[in-house]
Amino acid sequence: MGLAQNLVFGLVTGSYIAIAAIGFTLIYGIVNMINFAYGEYLTVGAFVGVLVAGALPLPLPVAALVAMAAGGLASLVLARAFFTPINHTGPVPMLLTSIGLGLALRNGIRLAGGRSARYFDTDTTTFRFEGLPDLPVGPVDLLGDLFVTTEQLVVVGSAVAVFLALHALLTRTDVGIAMRAMGDDEDLARVRGIDTQTIRDSVWVLAGVLAALAGVLIGMQTNVSAGTGFSYILQILAAAILGGAGSPYGAIAGSYIIGLVLALSTAFLPTGMTGISTAIAFLILVVVLLVKPSGIAGQEVREA
Repeated sequence: MGLAQNLVFGLVTGSYIAIAAIGFTLIYGIVNMINFAYGEYLTVGAFVGVLVAGALPLPLPVAALVAMAAGGLASLVLARAFFTPINHTGPVPMLLTSIGLGLALRNGIRLAGGRSARYFDTDTTTFRFEGLPDLPVGPVDLLGDLFVTTEQLVVVGSAVAVFLALHALLTRTDVGIAMRAMGDDEDLARVRGIDTQTIRDSVWVLAGVLAALAGVLIGMQTNVSAGTGFSYILQILAAAILGGAGSPYGAIAGSYIIGLVLALSTAFLPTGMTGISTAIAFLILVVVLLVKPSGIAGQEVREA
């Protein structure tokens, strides 16, 4: 498999990591906590999507919307129940609470959904949009031996749509501008009349929606299980820190770096050593932080 094909795989991997990492870094930047339960939000979205698409059944785009709504609602409810009451206690109690919540959610999903892997049935009906021609399913030739599947195109297209929507939210809406103000200085934002609790709730909902969407997109590429979100949380964390913790734009850049490193290391490492690809991604993270401790876009955000 050639370099160009692995670059395609890296872009796809970076796309769904980026969608998840945006939500993760928004929580860090505005709520001021590292939420290790965030991976389980991704799992909840994937399981809801599989359930809705398979049991009802509904087309995949509709199932994805239902999963995103469920993810946003679950994130808000969990935040109100576990994080908001201890928000004044500082980052360490919040971190420990998120670790405990993640364990509880992961085991709860395992009890409710079983240990068997689940997957989306991406047949011809799942990519049908009302009023539009059906999307073909299977590999699409790009150039020579280079190909991309319809599922991968959907992942990359979804990421681009999320990036554009995020930019519009942060620059053109009152809620987005208030999020940026809180990220810079919460006390000053409160003095200026911003309802900080409402903005926090908005961040929790948005993060849950993005995590659920990432879960659905990952489920389109592979099967999902109760441990799916946990297996991605370190990559999401690395992408967010590499980009500059608290910076959604930096998280996007960091995610594509992580995605490309994972794809290229998997392709070129000797057989039996592909398991260390995540370790290589973290090594690059350490090197970048030694040169620029604030991450790729950390300083730029503070000056905005």
